[in-house]
Amino acid sequence: MTSYTTLITGAGRGIGLEIAKKFAANKHNLVLTVRKKNQKKKLERLQKIFNVKIKILVGDLRNSKFIRKLSKINLKIDNVINNAAGENQKHFLAISEKELNDMLSINLKSTFLISQIFAKKMIKYKIKGNIISISSQLGHIAAYNRSIYCMTKFGLEGLTKSLSMDLGKFGIRVNSVSPTKTIINNNEIKKNRKRLNLIRKKIPLNKFSTTLEIASIVYFLTTKAAGSITGTSILSDGGWTAGK
Repeated sequence: MTSYTTLITGAGRGIGLEIAKKFAANKHNLVLTVRKKNQKKKLERLQKIFNVKIKILVGDLRNSKFIRKLSKINLKIDNVINNAAGENQKHFLAISEKELNDMLSINLKSTFLISQIFAKKMIKYKIKGNIISISSQLGHIAAYNRSIYCMTKFGLEGLTKSLSMDLGKFGIRVNSVSPTKTIINNNEIKKNRKRLNLIRKKIPLNKFSTTLEIASIVYFLTTKAAGSITGTSILSDGGWTAGK
């Protein structure tokens, strides 16, 4: 059986954690980045549960030294999943330059650099791999109080399309997955019930995305069934962007 290795950023919780579980269940060895040391334990358990090898690196993707550390990973990476991201819900007029730079660094610059590092490695080792980024429906439509978040996610969609053209000749496919509001845990529902009800009314399917749905789409994009899919985004938005 062929052994694959998949790198996932922001794997410590939420969508990233579910993606890690999905790939481990399908016998992928994993290289994972997390922001906090206390996120390592639940990921280390996957190693025993699924009998796969897991390497975990703790650091901040806004830090160029940490990015350089990733470049020294001496493994053949088949899939890169750019999941780590930040959010900002401030009005355009209230955003500071620091907040702007932080958002650009985590949502866009780190994705560019990590994709570049491992695309070079894929080419070196003649790996026809995948680069998949977790985007958002807000990379396709705008929303109030989401100016810098939308800016980075729209940028991510442009990067995805451009990379698919630059890397296609090497057999490397590049795609994004764009969820609507995704429930990370049940506590979120209890704390924000009123706001979430308002959001759900805007979704034609009247449901939120789930972490398992997103992880399954990401995994599908790495399979032979998706062998001709590149340069696009799979929207898992319940129909939100279809129209009013």
